[in-house]
Amino acid sequence: MNIRDVHGMKATYFYRFIWFGCLSVCVPIMLAGFVYYQFSMKGGIESIQSDNQTSLTMVEQFTEKVMRDVVDRSFHLAFDSMITDSFNLPDYQTNYVAQMELLNKISLEKYQNNLIGNIYYYNNNAQLVLSTEAGHQQKADFKYKKDIEQLEKNNQQGQWIYLLESKLNGYISFAMKLPTLSSGESQGLLVIQVDVSQIKKYVADVSMLAKTESIIAIDEQHRVLFQIQKDSDTHSYFNEAVIQTILSDQRKKDSFKAEDSHGEPLYYSYIKSTSGNIYISVNPNQAIAKELGWIRWMTISAVLVLLSVGILLTVITLKRAYNPIGQLVEHLHIEKKTLGEQLDRSIPPLMERLLQQWLAGNYIHSPTLYDECRKYGIPVDHTYVVVLLVKVEKLFKEERFRPEDKPMITFAVTNVMGELLSSHPTLRGNVLHDHQGQGTAILYFDKNASLNSNINETKQFAESVRAALLKYLKLQVSVGIGRFYPHIADIRVSYRESKLSLQYRLYKEDESVLYIADLESTQKLLPFSYPRAIESSIVESLALGDLIQAKSSMEEFTHSLQPSESYAISSQSYHMLLAAIIASIEHKGGGIPDMLEYDLFDQLRVRETRAEMRDWFSEYLFPLYEKIANENYNTSGKIIAQKVRRYIVDNVSREISLAECADLFHITPAYLSRLFKKEFGESFIDYVTECKMNEARRLLTATDQNISQIAEAVGYSHRTFNRVFQRLLKTSPSNYRTNYR
Repeated sequence: MNIRDVHGMKATYFYRFIWFGCLSVCVPIMLAGFVYYQFSMKGGIESIQSDNQTSLTMVEQFTEKVMRDVVDRSFHLAFDSMITDSFNLPDYQTNYVAQMELLNKISLEKYQNNLIGNIYYYNNNAQLVLSTEAGHQQKADFKYKKDIEQLEKNNQQGQWIYLLESKLNGYISFAMKLPTLSSGESQGLLVIQVDVSQIKKYVADVSMLAKTESIIAIDEQHRVLFQIQKDSDTHSYFNEAVIQTILSDQRKKDSFKAEDSHGEPLYYSYIKSTSGNIYISVNPNQAIAKELGWIRWMTISAVLVLLSVGILLTVITLKRAYNPIGQLVEHLHIEKKTLGEQLDRSIPPLMERLLQQWLAGNYIHSPTLYDECRKYGIPVDHTYVVVLLVKVEKLFKEERFRPEDKPMITFAVTNVMGELLSSHPTLRGNVLHDHQGQGTAILYFDKNASLNSNINETKQFAESVRAALLKYLKLQVSVGIGRFYPHIADIRVSYRESKLSLQYRLYKEDESVLYIADLESTQKLLPFSYPRAIESSIVESLALGDLIQAKSSMEEFTHSLQPSESYAISSQSYHMLLAAIIASIEHKGGGIPDMLEYDLFDQLRVRETRAEMRDWFSEYLFPLYEKIANENYNTSGKIIAQKVRRYIVDNVSREISLAECADLFHITPAYLSRLFKKEFGESFIDYVTECKMNEARRLLTATDQNISQIAEAVGYSHRTFNRVFQRLLKTSPSNYRTNYR
């Protein structure tokens, strides 16, 4: 595998992440758009139904008014003496003066209502008709004689009806048999013909404003009075089932949803008038969907815009996130062309896994190890072996890399080591990474070579690795070297020693290549005293908020550990300092859990050099300490409590509430209540009352104001003031003034 393959692999992962990111953006946005569309459509339908109900109310009020007016005029004419007397005159057929007076009367009634098309009076005895349209006519010559015959056969009195001839001329008629108070056979008729087209015109205008598809009015006998339906709509929306549904409902008006024979949703609204008429409007689902089509397009447009923005931001974010890896791969390709074939020349995966398992101690029996080594061509007889362990330094402070870039860094380190080993004229060995991701080299030496020459050659190789990583990858590393052993089975012992040698970096920061034999041969136990005074200085500086002095004392603390030359002493000293700092946070009003929740000991444990530990204290722990200290009660809470107390004293004449003070200082009432109780030992209400009573006592003894004036001065009514004063001071305000003035 070469650099180009790695680059292609990363590009593949990059595009996969882009697709995954796009899906993560698209799915929520599309779901949100769907939900928004459903809610918008529901709201739109409710709005349209509300408009339909309003328009239907207007139609009902207009129509009922017209019909009541016609009925009133009919009864007014029917009881008029001209009509009642006409049936008692024997010569009424030739009494033209009486006929003219009656004709003028009904004409006057007709012209007072422009919806009335015609009014005619029929006298059965005289067989004549008086109408506003044709004047005096015999029944046989009258235009609507068939309507008269139809009414004579009808036994009902005072009804709205569509008569055959009148309906052809666009009239709906209100007919009354005359005389109205007679219990005998009818002697005549009074008919008022109303122009239905005028009613329909008004209804059509109202339905157009409300975008209603169809409106129908039926009387109490379920006969259609009139119906308005758009010319383009040929559907029949009203049937017996719909009418029965409305009649069975006890409510005067409502809206409901039904379906036609094709399963198409229909939205009905209805109003029942006091006269027994029912007014019904309907809107089919298609008409509503057409009317609310803008919601669909607006939702689709919004979703598309949000998807475009989300996908664009996803691509930009992922590109920025992949920049460090891209730069690293490009840097490797440009700065070191010789690494181009590194993956092709790397150790086969099975051999690398074998050595990793042995270093981890997973092989118990040596014969098993020997068999595996022979299988992969690893020398096992009469050979000196040694393990080198490469540790990348200051990785915490490298801004080029993120934690997830560690595998790529390990890959780069092991490949540089592999390139240098393969190009070395005499050294043989294997390069791999251990289970902690650290570059590891196992070197083999001829049995005839001297130990000193092997040591020198190993140190030179370690130094070349350090120099190459610094030059080409700008990485500072330390190399730990274990002891040399004559058997391959002892490589895990050498590996443990190389890890142990790296611990000496804690006080040997100037040395990058650490050989365990050199370190242990010079190690001696020196007298050491824990720098308690410096610890106290650090804690005191933090308590005072002096981070500069704390960092300076931290430098002194680090230098004071140098003489110990012991990893255990130095490491434990830093942990003791951390414990002291955590404990000191209580003196600032905070709690130890505030610090422990950051897993500070785990963070310190992964720092392996004095510089890393010192920087962690100075750059992370000290600012964290200051942040927690600034958030505690002694700095912010006490100041707020004092300000609230001052505010109460300055505004004792007003009604002061806990919520008002909390809003004034931008905190919650519950928090202010706890703060006040903790600072002053009494509740907020008790303190406000105490301040008001103190002011009242002063006014009672120092002024001549009456009790009502003093009550008003401290923000109480006269009655409340007396009650509170009596409860707290066990005496009335008047007695107090008498006793203490």
